[in-house]
Amino acid sequence: MSEEKVVEALKLYADAMTNAIEVLRQALAKLEKQAQSGLSEVAFNLLKWEASKGEKLGEFEYAFKASNIRDKWNHAFNILRAKIATIKNHFPSDDLIPRYWLYLRKY
Repeated sequence: MSEEKVVEALKLYADAMTNAIEVLRQALAKLEKQAQSGLSEVAFNLLKWEASKGEKLGEFEYAFKASNIRDKWNHAFNILRAKIATIKNHFPSDDLIPRYWLYLRKY
């Protein structure tokens, strides 16, 4: 094999490794984000949700304090309050579904 072919092969290999590292970094960042939001999402899975439908939102679910165990509801509420979760700034902040936010006019 000529020296030029070896150099070209090594360049291709270096480019492939650079691309693989970038893909791995993106995958790790996504996993880290999911893990962070997933740990907090457990609090929301413990709540009793009630179905509703509205003109602007379509179908959605809500959890009222009176319908839930007070400690569990307060914990989920405090997570959303700490994240300043609103309909425009929901939790988690990526495109995962479900999304959670506070409607403070109710509380």
